[in-house]
Amino acid sequence: MKVFISADIEGITGIVHDDQTFGTSSEYALGKKLMTDDVNSAIEGALKAGADEICVKDAHGSGRNILLSELKKEAFLIAGWDVMSSMVQGIDETFDALILIGYHSMIGTENGILSHTMTGCIKQLSINNHIIGEPELSALAAGHYGVPTVFIAGDQTAVKELNGFIGNVSYAITKYGMGINTGKLIHPELTAKAISDGVFDALSNLGKYKPFKMDLPLTMSLKLTLPKMVDLISLVPNVKRLSIDEVSYVADDVPSMLRMFRVMLGLAWSQR
Repeated sequence: MKVFISADIEGITGIVHDDQTFGTSSEYALGKKLMTDDVNSAIEGALKAGADEICVKDAHGSGRNILLSELKKEAFLIAGWDVMSSMVQGIDETFDALILIGYHSMIGTENGILSHTMTGCIKQLSINNHIIGEPELSALAAGHYGVPTVFIAGDQTAVKELNGFIGNVSYAITKYGMGINTGKLIHPELTAKAISDGVFDALSNLGKYKPFKMDLPLTMSLKLTLPKMVDLISLVPNVKRLSIDEVSYVADDVPSMLRMFRVMLGLAWSQR
């Protein structure tokens, strides 16, 4: 069994503030350790379920957060970013399951700890008129290759969001969000067991899960924080401007959509 783990940091055990997710402070050093620990718990569960190959994508910020020396040696680590900036970089049809660790809810979610969508440039992302966040985008990318998303670990809003969109995903709640920078935290020993046990159970019952797919073509709409971002993006061929802050693009398949999404994000970031 071949397992892919995509790990973000905002939904990790103990994380409630940006200071824990980047920078040079001791808070970020702790955040990296907590992220590595949650990923190791997922690896433990996967190994117990019989996984013989595990790839972990460090999918936060620079892609260089997970502590390689402390990561379980049975797993490969995909660090940094390719040009696609996909949170499931390296996934393909040879994998049997996708596991999401440390994921957070979409921008604007009530009580979602550090809720956002990709970058500070985005106000809303929707596919085929469904507003989505990063968990759904990763599930959609995996589904293109026939890989089911079987497990998510994050706060209660991330878990609710993903299950409300694609359904039937096993989970572990790492904390209970009470606002953007506050929440009721769960001890790491308890979340470690919940993640390990949850991953084991999900991978032991793969027949319960189906790859997540959406009807083609895919209409991607993106609302951005500044009109000048939309001014620039609307110059790209086949991109349609819908309003002062929104553009759309129709893609034939998921990889085409992700490529255009990457272009849009790059252009928006240049105008921040």
